[in-house]
Amino acid sequence: MSVDDRTVILLGDYDYEYFREVSLREGLESQGVTVKECRYRDEPLFIGVRKLLLLPFFYGVVLRRLWQLSREGDIDAILVTKFNVLMLPAAALAAWWLDAILIYDLFVSLYRTGEMRGYASWKVKVVHWIERITLRLPAYHLTETAEFARLYTDLYSLPRERIVGLPLGADDTWFHPREDSPFDSFTVVYWGNFLPHHGLDTVVGAIDRLRDEDVDFVFLGEGPKLDCIRERIDGLDVSNVEFRGRVPWEELSEAAAGGDVALGIFADDPRSRASITNKVSEGVAAGTAVVTMRSPAIEEWFTDGEDIVLVPPEDPDALADAIRDLRDDPETCDRIARQGRERYESVFSIEHIGELLVEQVPLSRGES
Repeated sequence: MSVDDRTVILLGDYDYEYFREVSLREGLESQGVTVKECRYRDEPLFIGVRKLLLLPFFYGVVLRRLWQLSREGDIDAILVTKFNVLMLPAAALAAWWLDAILIYDLFVSLYRTGEMRGYASWKVKVVHWIERITLRLPAYHLTETAEFARLYTDLYSLPRERIVGLPLGADDTWFHPREDSPFDSFTVVYWGNFLPHHGLDTVVGAIDRLRDEDVDFVFLGEGPKLDCIRERIDGLDVSNVEFRGRVPWEELSEAAAGGDVALGIFADDPRSRASITNKVSEGVAAGTAVVTMRSPAIEEWFTDGEDIVLVPPEDPDALADAIRDLRDDPETCDRIARQGRERYESVFSIEHIGELLVEQVPLSRGES
């Protein structure tokens, strides 16, 4: 069977415009695969009492839709989107019935997410138990990096060869180089969700060390660590830091491409060491020099000093030095920004993500 003959069902409750799902859908389509959708909600519903109560209804919706799609032609694979471990039993039943291969996007561990957000320990244990059972159903799992694949192999006792690292790209609609910058001085930009594993305490330490130098910092976004970080910045009594909160996509796009440096993550945490993160992919896509922590996941795709700048985790001195070096050497800053964008185009584009997916994951039972 050729690629052009394959039909894959994208199944889940997901935001149609969220880039992970966009990259899966359009990446497959770029390789000639027909993608049909079985979306039972317009946005993700995190695992909890409400989702459990609605599960029989969701199962009915999904199975009915899959039956309708099967009448339109053969289905070769069902790809269940992230957060949807509770849908895996229904998807596995449908895959058996349709003689299709079942794939799950293990992009995010719900157990690790609940733990990170401080959920009650019993809830975290229940989620972990649910995941350990349901994650045995798919034939293959997708995740972000080879490092995450190793992490999930240990965490869920899954076969390593059945977990495929598929890098997270960036939406080129918003994250691309621009001619103009909204900033008048050398500016370091951070955007994201202010999560504990992003290591923003390290950024605060770097700001303190650069307090008397010509470097501005702009923070965009919100999240659980935002208030804590703002309090720490206020305590430094510096005037070169601006918090803008959650902003429209156009403003984020301008800031990402207009900054001189984009920041990644800096925490010495297993999830951080395994992740590339959205902000790094988006920063290189925007054509901005990215500084982030050194980790196996980052070094899997980038080269320090060529298309990115890497520093040790949780080292504010090293981060401050890296920012200072880029400020003092505009030629190197521009070169890293340019080569980062080239790396994005060669590795993180939707087309390349599609190539990796069809090369590494059998999209029919005959190939598995």
